[in-house]
Amino acid sequence: MSFTEGAAIAGNVLGQNRGNRMNLKTNERVIRYIQKKIKDSQNIVAVIGIEMLVEGGGSDLDSNDENYRIEKTYGYSTEDILSSSFYNAKAAKFYRFYKKEILGMNVDKTPAYDALLKLQAQGKLSAVISQNFHGIPKGVSFQNLIELNGNFDSNKCPRCNKKFNMKYMIHAEGIPMCDRCKTAVRPDIRLLGERVNTILLTETELALEAADILLILGKNMYNDRLEHNLSLDHEQLRVLFSKDDVLSDRKVDFVIKDDISAVLPLIIE
Repeated sequence: MSFTEGAAIAGNVLGQNRGNRMNLKTNERVIRYIQKKIKDSQNIVAVIGIEMLVEGGGSDLDSNDENYRIEKTYGYSTEDILSSSFYNAKAAKFYRFYKKEILGMNVDKTPAYDALLKLQAQGKLSAVISQNFHGIPKGVSFQNLIELNGNFDSNKCPRCNKKFNMKYMIHAEGIPMCDRCKTAVRPDIRLLGERVNTILLTETELALEAADILLILGKNMYNDRLEHNLSLDHEQLRVLFSKDDVLSDRKVDFVIKDDISAVLPLIIE
């Protein structure tokens, strides 16, 4: 479906009050239209972003308020600390931040995850692409999960490839060292400035191209990658859930400004 067709269906009513459904901003007609499309679909891809993390109790470390706090606490911005150059030059400061701000963050399952699991049970969810560093909350399991930028739950020695759990990383003093070869253990993630794993990137591109519905569930620190893979001309229905303008309006059909956990369960019956 084109953006023009989607806009015509919506009647330019995104952002108006819906009244009887918890005073959501999203119009009733938009919800009904997306509901029907999901009912008719057999190939839906969900892209998980920062809002899913925040709604589960996590923090958007790249927000203005959090960036101010982090710069005041650590002397550097989130973007600086989560870069490969910072990790290579200032590993001790990186791990101080990593242990407290990342490993110390608890993220719970939300109604939005329950909605995605319902889609999966219906056989409609072909892939979930996570753009977050944090893993999927406990109690949630997706059959085809692509963690495009890695996962902070996975840590390994770059020399011998021995893996270490989160508990080991949290309790290690200073820089966590491999107990086998005495090399610094590294989170198995893509830091800013590093290339995306080519296998994961190919899997992501194939999933995005094959989907007839794309649910973009929040922004992320790598909008350039998602933006690059979304063409202006598209047949698939694209729904962006975000309170911030993170993608060109011409690349999506609907923008949902409400909480993901408030709207996603409504459109997945």
